[in-house]
Amino acid sequence: MTHRTVGHPAGLPDDPRAHVTAPTPDCPVEITLAALHGRWTTLVIRELLRGDRSYSDLRATLPRLSDKVLSDRLAQLVEAGVVERNRRPGWPPRVRYALTPNGHRLGPVLQALWDWGAHTSPPDTGAESSRATDPVH
Repeated sequence: MTHRTVGHPAGLPDDPRAHVTAPTPDCPVEITLAALHGRWTTLVIRELLRGDRSYSDLRATLPRLSDKVLSDRLAQLVEAGVVERNRRPGWPPRVRYALTPNGHRLGPVLQALWDWGAHTSPPDTGAESSRATDPVH
């Protein structure tokens, strides 16, 4: 079986949705970016790639993440079908978060983003470069 991109430049799938002239909601790249939208989202997914977690587990592994943002990110990921929220009966109620099978498929996506970023210099904002070239007095 031939890979579907054989005969096409790297990164350009043989798919009619790849020939649009503007972003569309059914574009696979736009769907992926929407699922990963928001600061901290990739770190929450990273933690869930290690196994299911409670809310307090996630708070402990990401201590600088506020409760509001964590709640928002988890709700966003549940809505996107990336994370499953499992509430167990009892008091106090126990809730565990786990990646869905579709959520687990984001592991290689995050790895590809990491690999690309690891080989790319951060953008020059001007502030860092001016300090690096200014003589020390």
